[in-house]
Amino acid sequence: MNYWITFIYLLFTFSSAQDLNWWQTGAVYQIYPRSFQDSDGDGVGDLKGITSRLDYLVDIGVNTIWLSPIFKSPMADFGYDISDFLAIDPIFGTIEDYDELVREMKARDMHLVLDFVPNHSSNQHEWFQKSINMDPQYSDYYVWKDPIGYDADGNPIPPNNWLSFFGFSAWEWNEQRNQFYLHQFLKEQPDLNYRNPLVIQELKEIINFWLEKGADGFRIDAVIFLFEDPEFRDEPPSGNPNFGPDEYDSLLHIYTRNYNETYDVMRELRVVVDDFPSDVSKLILLEAYESIDLVMRYYGTAEEPIADLPFNFEYLLRFEDEVVTGTRIKDAADLWLDNMPEGKWANWVTGNHDRSRIASKVDPRLVDGVNMINLLMPGTPITYYGEEIGMINTFISYEDTQDPFGCNFGPDMYEKYSRDPERTPMQWDSSVNSGFSTAEKPWLPLNPNYLEVNVENQLMAEESHLKIYKEIINLRKELAIQTGELQYLNVDESLFSFMRVTDNPTNQNYMVLVNFGETDSVVDVSANSLVPPVATVVIKSLSSTVTVGSVLQTSAIPLGPKDSLVLSFNSNNP
Repeated sequence: MNYWITFIYLLFTFSSAQDLNWWQTGAVYQIYPRSFQDSDGDGVGDLKGITSRLDYLVDIGVNTIWLSPIFKSPMADFGYDISDFLAIDPIFGTIEDYDELVREMKARDMHLVLDFVPNHSSNQHEWFQKSINMDPQYSDYYVWKDPIGYDADGNPIPPNNWLSFFGFSAWEWNEQRNQFYLHQFLKEQPDLNYRNPLVIQELKEIINFWLEKGADGFRIDAVIFLFEDPEFRDEPPSGNPNFGPDEYDSLLHIYTRNYNETYDVMRELRVVVDDFPSDVSKLILLEAYESIDLVMRYYGTAEEPIADLPFNFEYLLRFEDEVVTGTRIKDAADLWLDNMPEGKWANWVTGNHDRSRIASKVDPRLVDGVNMINLLMPGTPITYYGEEIGMINTFISYEDTQDPFGCNFGPDMYEKYSRDPERTPMQWDSSVNSGFSTAEKPWLPLNPNYLEVNVENQLMAEESHLKIYKEIINLRKELAIQTGELQYLNVDESLFSFMRVTDNPTNQNYMVLVNFGETDSVVDVSANSLVPPVATVVIKSLSSTVTVGSVLQTSAIPLGPKDSLVLSFNSNNP
């Protein structure tokens, strides 16, 4: 009888694992196209460069690439100001280069997620130019308002006190139309008017175009800004003394974010994606830096889903605390898991093109431990390019600064806002420009540490962050990691530990231990009834002196400062 029970359980769990989507079993790898690989020597990364590096991504176990914007743009915000949503910008290549990338990815059973920027366009977009000229169809494609008056010098006064995310007024005067237009980002990025149904229809057609061109999903940018207060009321001051009057956080943004209509529009876009005929499920990632209750609404419901994965920025931001502790990581994980709607899927992200690299936020010795947590907790991990080798932020002088967010605030304050330090070129080898480009000067300087920290060195080394990353991601194929239960073990200020377990006695289970502390520790996890007396080390951090393959007493697991271990066990162990 026991054999039948085991057979039925195995059949059920195998079926459950088989039912998972590609984005649940794999890992998402974010590429900032300008910085991944330059194929033509102009100092800027491009699509052919990405295609040339696909085998590397397959080798490290990545099955999904998310590309930051590659669409036609004057590059005022490096692609987030789109002048043609249906064209590839020449700096990245051609539509044929895009087609080649899709073909080569599909040949490797990989999936492509494109960045979708619905809140605004470039001021050079045909829609905006026609809107300026009061074209009957396009006149209200954007948010236009009359001045509330004129100052003593005859200058028009903006409709209200709203501020751009990049600082200073969110309103820009247009002489030709004799009105202000709203831009919640740069003045070169006018906000689209989502109370115009024609705008929503345009976006639906854009989504369908790229689905037909082989995209497997979209990361939707800046969603919370789509709608604003129809009465255009002033926003109250935040009272935060750390921000000057021209800085975004000097106001409480109660009239420019997360209006209920936003969820309705996102649901409409999800229906377009779901209705597209395809044998492959499609993925929607969604960017919303907001409180947990508002973010969870972006999952939608079982009957009316919206995003598959609203980004878990609560978790990302916890790594930006002054001191990262085991307790804080658990609190961040619980905040997401405890609030996530039933039947939905978690995700773990620690860095991106807008936030500091993880190795610059924590002790570099913790790189492996953080990757262990991200890749082995229940949910989908998102890896920002270079995190697998422990790349760190690069100091960028004001003279070399490219990011308009930093440039807006001048040489005295640019470092507070510039996102260039986390956008520097990928470090491939120790040759000139680290193998990224043959240009005399890449678009951003490389980190001088590329001579030591690079892919080639780490592939050749006996042990390295990259090799450890590959070992961790390989464990995602295991049933315990794909569908197993999460149970915390010991968690305190210094330690974060958990296990992934299945009920089947023949299955391998896994435990992860990460020491955030500065001292040696001997950890006893044997009190848990599922933990056997011994377990086997399968992965160790670069700093650990424990030997892979060694069998440890679970009542006395040694961890040095910032060390991390993954151990395997099953419930049949004596």
